[in-house]
Amino acid sequence: MDNIKSPLISIITVSYDAGSSIEQTILSVINQNFEDYEYIIIDGGSTDRTVEIIQKYQDKITLWVSEPDKGIYDAMNKGIGLAKGFWVNFMNAGDSFYDLNVFNSVFSVPRTSDVIYGDNMLCYEWGEVLLSPDSLNNIDRFMVFGHQTTFTRRELLLKHLFDCSYKIAADYDFFLRVYKDGYSFEYVPMCISRFSATDGVSSNSPEITFKEYSRINGNDKNKKWHFVLYKLKWRFILRKWVLFFLPSKFVEDIKRKNILKNKLIKKVVLFE
Repeated sequence: MDNIKSPLISIITVSYDAGSSIEQTILSVINQNFEDYEYIIIDGGSTDRTVEIIQKYQDKITLWVSEPDKGIYDAMNKGIGLAKGFWVNFMNAGDSFYDLNVFNSVFSVPRTSDVIYGDNMLCYEWGEVLLSPDSLNNIDRFMVFGHQTTFTRRELLLKHLFDCSYKIAADYDFFLRVYKDGYSFEYVPMCISRFSATDGVSSNSPEITFKEYSRINGNDKNKKWHFVLYKLKWRFILRKWVLFFLPSKFVEDIKRKNILKNKLIKKVVLFE
């Protein structure tokens, strides 16, 4: 009989050709001031320096594999199947925990909810923006928190694996499903993660994100949806051409001003 105690937390990192960013992710995990966790890395068969960097820290990594997969959510499902912890967090390559006391801070008291989520630090070239989650009441419209900020009970993830038919929004699909099923969510008012706001797949593919969100929450069944999508496509096209002819500094200033209008912002740190 296996009498080895399961860890409290399983941290899973999914990577592919992330040689330029995975080291900061690894260090943010293995240097935590906390011991009751395991660390799993699922690499998709990288051909750059990713595996070399993983091997550099393999004595601090519980388990890692590097083999082809069918995409990010297939890799995340693979990680769920290998995890042993009560709670699971996905901190994928390029993202990192906010500081080295996150695990201690979150689990300094017993947590009885099914999903825990917190604040996210969005990182831009010009500065950092601390963002609180949107109201959970809006989850039937869009993702209201960053998946990097969440700790989810492993048994719940095993029961509701990610739907790999989605390329960008399977995490939103998962959280909406469990929310509708009546599972409990708990907001922890602290910053959990740092997230690159310029390299995210969803931020760089807004049309695909809109389509997948709409399919998940059922908005695509609305008679007006195709008209909304048509307008959205043309807005993206026009914006692309307008921005092409404007000075880059002017464009970046506009983007920054629009970002800073977000009512969920708690704190802004501008780089000099």
